[in-house]
Amino acid sequence: MSFSYHARRRAIPLLAVLAWLAGCGSPPIAQQAPIGSSVTAVRPNAQHYDDDIYSSQPYANDATVYKRSGTTITPVETLSAGISAPQGTVATPSGWWYLTNAGDSNVLVYQTTRRGPKGPLAKLDDSGEIPINVAASADQMLVAVSNETSASSGTGSLSVYLNRQLRPSRILVYGSDVLQGQGVAIDPSGNCFWGFDDESHPSTAGSIVEFAGCSGPGTLVVSGITRVGGMTIDRDGNLYYIDEATGIYKCKGVVQCKPFASGFGLPINLNFDAGEKNLWVADATGYIYAVQPSSGRIQSKTVSIDGDPYGIAPAPGG
Repeated sequence: MSFSYHARRRAIPLLAVLAWLAGCGSPPIAQQAPIGSSVTAVRPNAQHYDDDIYSSQPYANDATVYKRSGTTITPVETLSAGISAPQGTVATPSGWWYLTNAGDSNVLVYQTTRRGPKGPLAKLDDSGEIPINVAASADQMLVAVSNETSASSGTGSLSVYLNRQLRPSRILVYGSDVLQGQGVAIDPSGNCFWGFDDESHPSTAGSIVEFAGCSGPGTLVVSGITRVGGMTIDRDGNLYYIDEATGIYKCKGVVQCKPFASGFGLPINLNFDAGEKNLWVADATGYIYAVQPSSGRIQSKTVSIDGDPYGIAPAPGG
């Protein structure tokens, strides 16, 4: 293709915005949605299995199910019904799988079963926003969705869903610049971390902010990232984030961030599997990687069968 990678990343949300403006999508919601305004999204006690990997391919409008043995993965199924420009994705320890559906301004929720994912059984409404990444607490009582941009405000934001509700309890923004939302993570204490690129001042590069209790104005914790990608936090509260230009960084808590893993083509998203045995990476040049969490060494490299993966979710998650 002749256009740049950055243009490719923006092409998907633009299609969704145009559809919304044409009346094909839902109208935007208010910045503060009432808690308890919808039914419970998912049941808390799904049966789970530990041998799946889910990837998402936005340009193919589908998601792929892989079975895994150690770090060897084998494709078994491709899902496409109701999926439009999927990107970031995550699975919980109890076997629920969240998939951002940027083209339809929602997040699809599936249940993992022995025969593969079942559903979607619910949809998190993110009307008027362009969701591209998602994080969920282990008990699903807190879900945070990174919006690349908004059809109404024109800037990125963070939609926060509480108590397994289907509509956001609040939508968080940071500062007054035009931001392009990217990665999102939730730490063990229930704080939200959001990564973005500053479109108003591109020379300042990307940043990560913390919203204490997934609320409030946000506090800057990492800056100077060339191009922000996905992020995750381990059980000890250490932040891992992607700089798409250089690879994966690991922080001590959220400070002293240092290069951790490299050798990828174009890393986009990452998530731990159960027990944090491996850190799985979606690479938009057409590969899925397994990385050793203690050393940062690449354990395996698998060709994606359904196009360039932008999201990766081991099921159950770490």
